[in-house]
Amino acid sequence: MFLTAIPLGRGIDVEVRDLRRGLVFFPVVGAVIGALVAATAWGAALVMPSLPAAVLGVAAGAIATAAMHLDGLADTADGVGAALSGRDAAEVMHDSRLGTFGGAALALDLLLKVSVLSGLLAGSRFPWEAIAAGALARAGAIALIAALPYAGSSSGAGDWTRSVPLGRCLVGIAVASAIGILAAGWAFGAMSAACLIVTVVVGRWSSRRLGGATGDTLGAAAELTDTLALTVALAVR
Repeated sequence: MFLTAIPLGRGIDVEVRDLRRGLVFFPVVGAVIGALVAATAWGAALVMPSLPAAVLGVAAGAIATAAMHLDGLADTADGVGAALSGRDAAEVMHDSRLGTFGGAALALDLLLKVSVLSGLLAGSRFPWEAIAAGALARAGAIALIAALPYAGSSSGAGDWTRSVPLGRCLVGIAVASAIGILAAGWAFGAMSAACLIVTVVVGRWSSRRLGGATGDTLGAAAELTDTLALTVALAVR
């Protein structure tokens, strides 16, 4: 209900304690989204070239998540652009308009993801790595929740991340690791390294410029991890 646009259980009131308990299942949701991307792309590749098939797969993932992580990436990229020009990153990130940095980040991210997924489809091969990348993407966000205080507004979508027990975060990361190993095999090690790099870079920037993590930076970490983990998987395949 929280991480996707799939209309299930919309009549249920979800409270903060529910989200904190459910955090351990975030990688499972990510794996399901990854499976949707993989299945859509693989099925389409049976009747058309791999590139348009990959576009359809990535589109399926964006629709299923209501592009929430892409939105976080765009806002965070605009914040980076603002910081580079000496402006307040937080103020720019609160602006709903899409800036140049945000637009460029979205375009490059989607181009890279589509091209990499197309490569993973070579030879009508099922892209199992997309399942591992989906789980890892949520693990990266969980790691930021564990490492940084929440710096967004009290009415923000990420306010529930305050005071999440460390043990619960570690369980969530362990779940992501188990899924990733089963789905990607030995390539999971390289994919995990990509996740670690993204988490550290986004975390350090968020800490310095924002004072902690926000819903946007959590989304950016998830999206970048998803794309770069797939890229690394293709490189080491």
